[in-house]
Amino acid sequence: MALAGSISGCIEAVPQDVVEAVDHIDQELVELRAGEFLPTDYTQFSHQWMALRARAQADEDLIRWPWEPNELDVALRQLHAEGSRIVARLTKERESLRDSTEAKIAQVENRFQPATLQVSAIDGRTLSGQRPDEIERLMNQARVLYEQGQYDQSLNASDRAAQSLFARSALLGRELR
Repeated sequence: MALAGSISGCIEAVPQDVVEAVDHIDQELVELRAGEFLPTDYTQFSHQWMALRARAQADEDLIRWPWEPNELDVALRQLHAEGSRIVARLTKERESLRDSTEAKIAQVENRFQPATLQVSAIDGRTLSGQRPDEIERLMNQARVLYEQGQYDQSLNASDRAAQSLFARSALLGRELR
């Protein structure tokens, strides 16, 4: 690389800033769990990134004239743009999932509180073999998963709590008749 600076007009064949930018996008995609939420897009991105990174490492010590076309630079910049689009789409989808999870947790909690009062009013009997704190345990799990950013798993836990609450409410209604 010192050689590139000493030869007038020559530049690096591999633009390190672009390589670092694509690497940063890859790290963002991993943190956002792209492989889980957008497996096809992430697989395609990561395969291209592995191939381009190998080319960049192989060409690391090469220099070129500024007027020569640099296909590697173009490919890296295109991959960076594609990765940025995936990050944006994934961020939007995760925000939507977060919002729906938050709404579901609130809905179940709002239904759970009156049901708890009704169970307490009939001496806290265990209904249909279910422990009275099963729904509360599921809701606590949903809240913890939500706070950890695992919205899909949080939504699953709140759905199970809602199903259990529905079943318990139906059974309580029959018992109170």
